[in-house]
Amino acid sequence: MKHTIFFLLTLALCWGCISDREPDARSKVTVELTVRPDPMTTTTRTTDEAAIRDLNFYLIDRKGAVVLYRYLTATTLRFECLPGDYLVRIAANVGRSLGETADLFQYKVTYQEHYNMLPMFCEQKTTISLSSDGVVQLPPITVKRVVSKISYNLTAKPADMELKSVQLISIPRTAVVFAPDGTAADNPDDYTDSPETTLTGQRAAGSYYMLPNRQGVNTSITDQKQKNADNAPACASWLLIRATRGSKVLAYSVYLGENNTSDFNVRANSHYTLNITLLNDNTADTRIASYTATVYDDFDDGNIGSYCVYDPDYSLHVDMVNENSSLAISGRLEVTQGDSDYFEFDRNDCNSSFEFEIYNPKGGNYFYLDYRPPIFTKDNSQLAYRVTLTDEYGFAQSYDFKHTMANVVYVHTSTGGSVTADKCLYAQTATEGSGKRTAALCHEDGCRLTATATGYYLFDGWYADAAYTRLLSSSESYTYIPRDLYADIYARFRAVDTPLDSKGTANCYIAPTLNTRYSFNATVQGNGKNTRNIWAQNLNGTSARMLWESDSKVVENVLYADNRISFSTGNARGNAVIGLFDVTDNCIWSWHIWSVDYDPATTAQTYVSGAVFMDRNLGAISTDCTHPASRGLYYQWGRKDPFIHPANCTSYEPERVVYTEGFAFNVSYPRNAGTESPYDVMTVEWSIAHPTTFMSDAMYEDWEEWASVVDWLYNHHPNLWGNITTSNSNISKISYKSIYDPCPVGWKVPSPEDFVGIERVSQSSPYYVTIHYNGNRTTNIPIGGTFVDTRFMNNGQLGRLYTNAPYYMFWGTYGCRYGDISCTSIIFSTGSVPSFIDTTDYYRYAANPIRCIRE
Repeated sequence: MKHTIFFLLTLALCWGCISDREPDARSKVTVELTVRPDPMTTTTRTTDEAAIRDLNFYLIDRKGAVVLYRYLTATTLRFECLPGDYLVRIAANVGRSLGETADLFQYKVTYQEHYNMLPMFCEQKTTISLSSDGVVQLPPITVKRVVSKISYNLTAKPADMELKSVQLISIPRTAVVFAPDGTAADNPDDYTDSPETTLTGQRAAGSYYMLPNRQGVNTSITDQKQKNADNAPACASWLLIRATRGSKVLAYSVYLGENNTSDFNVRANSHYTLNITLLNDNTADTRIASYTATVYDDFDDGNIGSYCVYDPDYSLHVDMVNENSSLAISGRLEVTQGDSDYFEFDRNDCNSSFEFEIYNPKGGNYFYLDYRPPIFTKDNSQLAYRVTLTDEYGFAQSYDFKHTMANVVYVHTSTGGSVTADKCLYAQTATEGSGKRTAALCHEDGCRLTATATGYYLFDGWYADAAYTRLLSSSESYTYIPRDLYADIYARFRAVDTPLDSKGTANCYIAPTLNTRYSFNATVQGNGKNTRNIWAQNLNGTSARMLWESDSKVVENVLYADNRISFSTGNARGNAVIGLFDVTDNCIWSWHIWSVDYDPATTAQTYVSGAVFMDRNLGAISTDCTHPASRGLYYQWGRKDPFIHPANCTSYEPERVVYTEGFAFNVSYPRNAGTESPYDVMTVEWSIAHPTTFMSDAMYEDWEEWASVVDWLYNHHPNLWGNITTSNSNISKISYKSIYDPCPVGWKVPSPEDFVGIERVSQSSPYYVTIHYNGNRTTNIPIGGTFVDTRFMNNGQLGRLYTNAPYYMFWGTYGCRYGDISCTSIIFSTGSVPSFIDTTDYYRYAANPIRCIRE
């Protein structure tokens, strides 16, 4: 008699005990059963979660022997067997026959990114009994899914936050079909990640299938914020949600499990729904990680107009702010426009694209960029490239850059003219030293440059070098065609000036005409002559500038070029000093410019001695001795550089003058100099370098370390103004104009003997005394006193005029006495008791006026 059985397994079915009793019947019964899936909630995916495509059916007796194996593609099965207790095993949707002898306890399924059919399994005990009609119909068998389903519903709450991607991390690669919820592997290599799903906007929903991953429970977690990487098992599964908020890249880590806190188990045939709202970017919550990547280049830093010009040190910057982690981030640069053959990334050929690593994930990253075709043309001048940064989880951001390149020619213009550029892309002009620099941009067609001279200048030519040795063109209009990405051209203008040295050189030049351009040789010290114990040297200057002037309009536009200094007189009369500087910006010489409408020869006065004197003191702007400017300039004995006259005819204070920065009037007190020796600031060389500094004497007590020096010069020099005397035994009246003589060309400092025979006629205190200089011929001598340190002594009471004598000559007897600090000045008194004219050997460091004589 046959018995038919219908058989069904359910998800919640628990195994009962296997009975020790078997049916007595020895004849087979016919069994019918149906296989159906365990119900699961509806999914949005296209996978049919309820479909059963094929079955591997095993009927196993109490001894573990397979008494029946069938592979079929239907869900209803009819077979014959003996009544008894059996174990049923079913592997569904595995896509093939496993065979009767398969080791089912070792059979594994492999994770797939996408499933057409979900792998299922069943293992349950059943009893097949005798049936009166010979057919046993068992209840339907329910198979369970081997996989778990993870559904997510994401919402970004902040208005400026945007979802970017979601990814399931740490998915088991395999699972044993008949023990899917067994112990999870602890080797990270046994796990993989799902592909990243790109998201947009502020809401997203979706789902994943994964193999089960039972990672256990961490009972120490009491708050859901603690369910993070610090507390999770190493291979626990989690969702990585990427979002951006402004320039910040955010990563949210949501670990899976049976609850929101301590459980990390993902079980087979279970559906987990995650409703996740991203509230903020607070990285104090360790489930949230973020980084900000700021990507920029510096091509535009040196823009001229809207164009970039070539610079070998352009660079790409990637500035990282990485708060909670140090994600590995890689980059890719791709040239999208321009000639990539000439593009280099970080000193390497790019070949259209280049892969690189962010070497500092928590700070600045710097990469050299170089784009250098032979020249920029209309075809290659547009440079565009894209930089893509990808973090270790595959999240990528791209940044696009575009620049318009141009060749540039820098046109350097000297004083005396201007340059304009046309037929170019763009041009701009800026101040450069005493001249201008024009930047003209062009492509392969070039541009036209036009030079225009101004004032006292003529255009001299276009040159390829700053030394003006390689002439390109002497035409005022020049067409520049680029042969390189950048070039320098020098437009030279020559001053149409009046040479002041046509009759010789000196330390003082008279500039008689206002608003006129003048020049002089700047390689010669004074008159360039060697005299007793003095040897002239060539000057090698590189620049010149005004050091001081008695009015802001006396001298302007000082220029050094071709070994000459040129300048323009302004619209004011007065005095000025121009300095020459070397490559280290040290003053190596200076000249006095006497801007006065005066020709000394036309009003010269021949004294009784036969000497021909000027009719005024050196530097005097007027012969009206009621004006302080008639007193002229003041000189320390032996020095060539002047100091200004008193502010008025009775003042102790000097007149105000306009000083150049760094060369304001100063007094040098050697004992306060701060140098190794006080005598270091008491040399001729120091005086030349400091032409606006009054050099005082050095006075010490007998018990002090240093000896007193009653002179501005430590090593006394008797021959500075040309007298040849060197000692008391060879006092001489012979003198020659020296390189330190302050008088103009053709004139020099007088000897005391040149004043012999003069007599005072009257005095007009506090202005001047009148003398007979030859018979009844008279001239006026200002009584401006003597300048020492910062003040004038006896201004308005007496006057002194220096001579070149390094000895003291007694007035009247004309006897002479030499001393290391001796000198002779002629003194003019306003007193009522003779002598009205006398001599004095007041110290050489004192400053007095000079009345020059013809050489």
